[in-house]
Amino acid sequence: MKRIYIFWTVLLALGWGGCNYVDVDPVGKVIPDEISEFRAMLTTAYATYPPYRRYLMVRSDEVFPDAFGLSYDNYIDLATLNDENPDPLTETYPWTSMYHVIFYANSVIEGVADARADGSADTREQLLAEAYCLRAFVHFDLVNLYAKWYDPATAATDKAVPLALKIDIGQTFVPATVEGVYSQVFEDLKKAEEYMQVEQQTGTNLYRFSRKSLKALKARVHLYHQDWQAAQETAEELLPLCPLEDLVNQEAHPWMYTSKEAVLALEQVSSTVMKEDMYVLSNLSDKYNQAQENDRYADARLGNYLVNKYGTWYCNKGGDKNEKVTFRSAELYLIAAEAAAHREGQLPTAKSHLLQLLKTRLSAAYYDECEAKIQAMNQEQLLAEILDERARELAFEGHRWFDLRRTSRPEIVKHYTDASWNPQTVTIQKDDPKYIIPYPAEATANNPDLK
Repeated sequence: MKRIYIFWTVLLALGWGGCNYVDVDPVGKVIPDEISEFRAMLTTAYATYPPYRRYLMVRSDEVFPDAFGLSYDNYIDLATLNDENPDPLTETYPWTSMYHVIFYANSVIEGVADARADGSADTREQLLAEAYCLRAFVHFDLVNLYAKWYDPATAATDKAVPLALKIDIGQTFVPATVEGVYSQVFEDLKKAEEYMQVEQQTGTNLYRFSRKSLKALKARVHLYHQDWQAAQETAEELLPLCPLEDLVNQEAHPWMYTSKEAVLALEQVSSTVMKEDMYVLSNLSDKYNQAQENDRYADARLGNYLVNKYGTWYCNKGGDKNEKVTFRSAELYLIAAEAAAHREGQLPTAKSHLLQLLKTRLSAAYYDECEAKIQAMNQEQLLAEILDERARELAFEGHRWFDLRRTSRPEIVKHYTDASWNPQTVTIQKDDPKYIIPYPAEATANNPDLK
């Protein structure tokens, strides 16, 4: 096993100058050598995963910084997609922290097979499986953050991000292609399947990968990779194990790790800032039916996912330590529906999956109305409806920006008032180059292969 000081050389090669090193060994040794110590290393990897999806909420068409909010200067450049010359106070998309997680995962992959048994409840195989899952998960996020969306016609040549697969001071970190990254993700997931021991994590361990959350990750990757049959079949395997909260008849928050919908709860995707300093754009709020029946909204997600304050909609997710979500049941229904809708002869199945979800979100009268409309839809109409439903159901959970990129990359117009009370407009054009986030400055400064 390589000594930990190699970490610094690897960081510099990747372009990670000035980062803070987190000690990977909780008991003061240079090299972990017991199973429990590798679990501690993997726990550090999970904890290092950055809560960056809130930044994508601001970049997309979900929320916008309030001009009088305390965090306006930190987020206005994200909201207006000013990537070229942002204010120094602007929050940055992650790079260093993502490769930190991969480093820890690689350390487990390279060393856990030789770990000494010490009475730990973990097995070497389970730790290895989780490490492969984490490495796949982070590479998948990176390719969707900093590369072109998956296009079968160009993925083999489209420049993506460096793959970090070993701890080696002599390696170079040249960006792989989009297809190359996806191929590695699938390879890591295959290896994870071979070693995975735990069927389903529970309680406070829901941040750890299991066989169930591994399948959820596979379903999402297949969807983004446009493997429609594989995405549908993988998601459908999970649906019997994925109960839905009934928002119509009871109060529930499906995005909490305590929810029965929780599959993997690694990420605190929203925050108090998103709830207090941002207002919801009409691009999103207008997608909901805002009619009321007996003092309740026909769509039960209003007043739950979104709340109306003084005539303006605000995000209602974030600010509670229990609000952690990476995969949950509703997403699996939506993956199954979207993938099926792309396949010949599967339109009825796609509609069935979508309606199963809606039955737990809409009042009886509104559900009947929506069911009639959905049953009459053709493929194009249904795919558009599923994308809108993803926006409604998965709001503020970090999906919208990725969904816009991987599907139609539409024109987005944001109307807002700046800090001087002047009306402003920012427009993202159809297929705008800004649908690809440039490498962060911290990455390009020290790695010429990224320039």
